[in-house]
Amino acid sequence: MRFLNTLKNDIHFQMKYGFYYLYFFFSILYIAVLFFMPAEYQKITASLIILTDPAMLGIFFIGGIWLLEKGEGLHRFWCISPLTPMEYILSKSISLAALSTISADLIVLTAMRVRVHFAFLSLGILVGAVVFNLIGLMVASYARSVNHYMIIVVLPSVLLTIPPVLTAFGMTHPLLELFPGTALWHLIAFSIGIEHKANWWMWLNLFFWSGILLYIVEKRIKTALQSERGEGA
Repeated sequence: MRFLNTLKNDIHFQMKYGFYYLYFFFSILYIAVLFFMPAEYQKITASLIILTDPAMLGIFFIGGIWLLEKGEGLHRFWCISPLTPMEYILSKSISLAALSTISADLIVLTAMRVRVHFAFLSLGILVGAVVFNLIGLMVASYARSVNHYMIIVVLPSVLLTIPPVLTAFGMTHPLLELFPGTALWHLIAFSIGIEHKANWWMWLNLFFWSGILLYIVEKRIKTALQSERGEGA
C-alpha cells in the first residue's frame, strides 16, 4: 500500500509539472509524422521514433524530477521518510515508464496501419523504459544543476541510441546486441512486423540490465540522499 501511494504521488507530481502534457504533445506530433509517411518507410520510422522518444524520453525527465526535488529541498527530509531507497527508485522509474508505454501504444494504435503485437510492445517499452530511467536517475544524482545534467547525460544517451540505430539499418554486430537499446529495438521491430520472429534473448537482456542497474542505482541513490540530508542539517 505504501508503494502504491508513492506511485500515485509521483504520477501527481509529473502531472503538476507538465510531463503528461509533453508526452501528449510529442505523441500527437509523431502520429502526424507517421500518418503522412509513405507505407514503405512507416515501420522503420515508427520503430526508431518509439525507441528514441516515448521509450527514452524518461532518461531526461527523471533527471529533471530528481533535480526539482533537490531544488525544493525534499531530499533533506529523507531521514523521516518511511520509504526505502528501492521504493523511491522503483516508483520514479515505473511511473515514467508507464507513461512511456501509454505514449508508444497511442502512437502505434493511431498511426500504424499494420497488425501490432501490443502485449510485446507494451511490456517491452515498460521494461526498456525502466532501464533508461534508472540510468537517467543515477546520472542525475551526480548533477549540480539541470544544465549540468543535460551535459553529462549526453554520453549515456548516445551509447544507448547508436547501437539500435545501426542495427535498424542493417549494420549488425554481436557486441551491439548486448546494449539494452538494441534489445528494445528488436522487441519493437517484432511488435510492428519488421521482424517476424521473437528473440527471447532480448527479454533476458532487458531483465538482466534491469537487475544490475537496480542494484547499482539503489546504492548510489541511498548515498546521494544521505549526503543531501547531511548538507541540509
